[in-house]
Amino acid sequence: MRHKNKRATKLAPGAQERTLLIRNLLTSLVTSGKIITTSRRAKAICAEADSFFARLVSRATAEDQAAGKRVVIATLKQTLFTEEAGKKVMNDLLPIWAENKKSSGFVQALKLGPRK
Repeated sequence: MRHKNKRATKLAPGAQERTLLIRNLLTSLVTSGKIITTSRRAKAICAEADSFFARLVSRATAEDQAAGKRVVIATLKQTLFTEEAGKKVMNDLLPIWAENKKSSGFVQALKLGPRK
């Protein structure tokens, strides 16, 4: 069990700083496709990104396409900092995930090894 072992609470001292850190990492991940960060931040962003992208896919594949698209756009604007990141998710990533009916495993953390 994971008692008292929350990933995101140890990243920053306050809730607002933590939220901004997660949003910034998520925006960088979407924009560049990969990020290099610490293992603690990587664990936190993997969990956050998987739940975020799973919510987007489930809302995009809802019965009412127009309403689902509006909800997805609003969620992207609330979470991601740049408009280009939102467009990349809407135009490139979301159609592929919705077509494959993917619900998890959107992000993977790899260990690089020691620095040079």
